[in-house]
Amino acid sequence: MKICVLDFNKKAELLEQAFLDGKDWSQLQQEHSADIDTNGLYCAFVSVCDSHTRAKVLRCAASSMQEAWYGAVSAARRFVNSKEYDARWVKADVMCSAKREELADVIAEIAEGYNEYYRRGISFDDGFATALIEAEMNGSRVITYKKKTIELDAVNKHLKSIGAQPLTALPEEIVTFDCISFFCDDKNEVHPLYSAGYDCGRRKLDRFEKQHALDVVTTSSEFLSMQMDLAGKFDYGIYPIYHKIIPGYNMVRHASSVWSLVCAYRITKDRFTLQKIESALGYLVKHSFYKYKKPKEEENTAYIAELSSREVKLGGSGVAILVMTEYMDAVGTDKYKKLCVEIGNGILEMMDKETGEFVHVLNFPELSLKEKNRIVYYDGEAVFALVRLYSLTKEQRWLDAAKTAVDRFIRCGYEKYRDHWVAYAMNELTKHVPEEKYFAFGLKNAQVNMERIYNQKTTYHTYLELLCVTYELYERIVEGGYKVDYLEQFDVKRFVETVFHRAWFMLNGYAYPEYAMYLKFPEKILGAFFVRHDGYRIRIDDIQHFCGAYYSLYRNYEKLDALRTEFDI
Repeated sequence: MKICVLDFNKKAELLEQAFLDGKDWSQLQQEHSADIDTNGLYCAFVSVCDSHTRAKVLRCAASSMQEAWYGAVSAARRFVNSKEYDARWVKADVMCSAKREELADVIAEIAEGYNEYYRRGISFDDGFATALIEAEMNGSRVITYKKKTIELDAVNKHLKSIGAQPLTALPEEIVTFDCISFFCDDKNEVHPLYSAGYDCGRRKLDRFEKQHALDVVTTSSEFLSMQMDLAGKFDYGIYPIYHKIIPGYNMVRHASSVWSLVCAYRITKDRFTLQKIESALGYLVKHSFYKYKKPKEEENTAYIAELSSREVKLGGSGVAILVMTEYMDAVGTDKYKKLCVEIGNGILEMMDKETGEFVHVLNFPELSLKEKNRIVYYDGEAVFALVRLYSLTKEQRWLDAAKTAVDRFIRCGYEKYRDHWVAYAMNELTKHVPEEKYFAFGLKNAQVNMERIYNQKTTYHTYLELLCVTYELYERIVEGGYKVDYLEQFDVKRFVETVFHRAWFMLNGYAYPEYAMYLKFPEKILGAFFVRHDGYRIRIDDIQHFCGAYYSLYRNYEKLDALRTEFDI
């Protein structure tokens, strides 16, 4: 017998043992029979993937779970044998609940939710010849999310691709279903998967541990490093359903992505990552330009320019300083100190020193005003950079400018933006200016948004960053014994609970193989992070935010875990 079949048989055997867990098929069927309204039919699915191309899903419907299971396994085995297919990953799904629904009702549910967020399987016929599991549908765009509907052409396109008979029309009634699911990896380790809801299809995780944070920081930083060319420029991003390249470039996102790589390097000490960081910093420096060249003994004013759009963005200059100061601190050098100061001068020229208000975008190279306000995040990035400049140079002008800007944040109620950059800025500022009003504002930025953050149904990646960096500020208050009246309003237990809930929930956007296998080129996205509700988008800044969030959690894990234990969360 061919090795590929022997390997598959071993995986199928392990998966069957996981399903039964000491029972037999009749007992498992009995446990779920009341939840399956399908006229006595049961359905099973076996997905096989070589890691290079989208998984092949084999299915079988029968009058018992056992028959359905063995039928699906036999179909998969025939496929593996006939193609001499390397089934590196095998995922198995057995229907555990099913109900008949009006198609119109399902479409209404799709319209009310996020894109790619319908998380049940669908069969368009009673015999399950057209049954499609959730991951298969979302990974192949069977549902037309852009139009918030299910279209016959899209369904038939997929049915033809899997060798099923196309529909002449969409039925008025369909069957929706959930499955018990397990995934067997290339090491023959079997992972139980969540069966329904927002976590559907991902491996179960009872408790978020420090190792989980390390694992995702390591793989996501490796992925980000591999997206860089020899010039130090990133491949900007892809939509992995069809591996569609995202065009354009953005120096703000370039700089912030390199910043997350430096953070990851602090943990991993990976030499390849460091080489990539230095290459990307070189690319960033090439996009720095002087307002005008001054004599050597005088300070220049510099900006980070977006050449493609002929713009200078406040955020680009801010994050450039952040990544260069982070790099210098991580490796012990002052290589970019002079340039950081020069770019800082550019930030000050984009600031009203009386009100603390920033101008967001200038035309390049004229440096005339283009947009007074574009993205509120630029403000927090700029302030964070100004305080970093104070740490670097100890020049009071940077700190004074930062305080003026933050006083405006407080007056204008910037906590309403749920801005992670504001959290970073407040954490950095209070290291040097431990005033009550700044501590209180930093806590408020998290507290007033706590329930929104906890209950967010997408893997909104910046929320965990906001929480973890706010924890550092909170810890400084407690350890320093500072008097901050707002502490009475700060719900520490709910805060810690929210940190670990978001850390666990955000793994729904991590490219585990059980997710990646249903997209076009699984191995190319393995270990990255995606934004499901935008076509599984993978962009350099998406990776940056996820990686930065888990890095911050990793650094503070022991103290946060101690609080989790104290509060019995």
